[in-house]
Amino acid sequence: SMRLAIDAVKTGDADGIVSAGNTGAMMAFAKLSLRTLPGINRPAMVSVFPTERSECVMLDLGANIDCDSVTLVQFAMMGEVFARNVLGVHEPTVGLLNIGTEELKGNETIRQAAAILRDADLPIKFHGFIEGNDIAAGTVDVVVTDGVAGNVALKTAEGVAKLYIE
Repeated sequence: SMRLAIDAVKTGDADGIVSAGNTGAMMAFAKLSLRTLPGINRPAMVSVFPTERSECVMLDLGANIDCDSVTLVQFAMMGEVFARNVLGVHEPTVGLLNIGTEELKGNETIRQAAAILRDADLPIKFHGFIEGNDIAAGTVDVVVTDGVAGNVALKTAEGVAKLYIE
C-alpha cells in the first residue's frame, strides 16, 4: 500500500501521503521512486510546531541518524523553502539546534554547517545556534537538526502535550 501511495504521488493522482506504517520503509520507497531534487542528497522528515510567536518548521525528525554538515545545510535550504511556500513566512529565519548558542558549542559537524550557512551566498536568513527551549519560544522559523535530536525533541514535545491534555 505504501508503494501504491507513492506511485500515486509520482503520477500526479495524489498530492501527498500520510502513513501510519513503517517510516523507514516509507522514506526508502519514496527516495527510490520520487527521487530528491538536484543538489539534495537525502530526504528529511518535517513537521510544523506551534510556538509562542506562530509556527516553526523542524527537520529532520528521524529519517537521518548521521548527518554531515552539507546535509544539515541542505535541510536548512529545504526548511526555508517549506516555511516560505507552506507557512507563508516572507523571510524565514533558520537556526541549528545545538547544546548552546555560543559559536564554540556543539560537535564539529554542526559548527561546520553553521560556518557554511554564515559564509555561503545563500538566500537564507541564518540566525545561528538555538537550544531546545528556543523551539517553543519561536526564536526561528526553521529548526534544523539531525534525525536523532529531532526525533527526541518531537517525542518529548508530544509527551509533554499529552501530559497536559489528559
